[in-house]
Amino acid sequence: MVGLLAEEEIRNMLRNQRIGRLGCSANDRPYVVPINYVFDGEFVFGYSVLGRKIQVMREQPVVSFEIDEICGPANWRSVIAEGVYEELCDEAGREVAKRHLANGFGDLVARGLDASSSIVLFRIRLTEISGRFERWDA
Repeated sequence: MVGLLAEEEIRNMLRNQRIGRLGCSANDRPYVVPINYVFDGEFVFGYSVLGRKIQVMREQPVVSFEIDEICGPANWRSVIAEGVYEELCDEAGREVAKRHLANGFGDLVARGLDASSSIVLFRIRLTEISGRFERWDA
């Protein structure tokens, strides 16, 4: 059986996962990349060094975000979201992101975020979310 996830299930999945796939596109060139993230109930927070992902999102801030839990070919759940990339440049916004990311991942990530000012901190303002599942035993 294939079905729709309820909004509460979608938000719980977003809160409980730590790796997602970010899809972005500029100049007719799509780009999908895995990222570490934390969801606070409103935003997906992430970080990166400068590179293609940040360059593309700066050029075209409308993005897609996807997570999934796969137990088998007929036993999975998936969440797909659309949103807007927002780079966190002000110190207050950067501190909020660091706090969320440190709580989600622990000291190792927090030390890495504090160690370099070249780390780009960002959030995705989710505008649409949906989720589906398939269960063979349902």
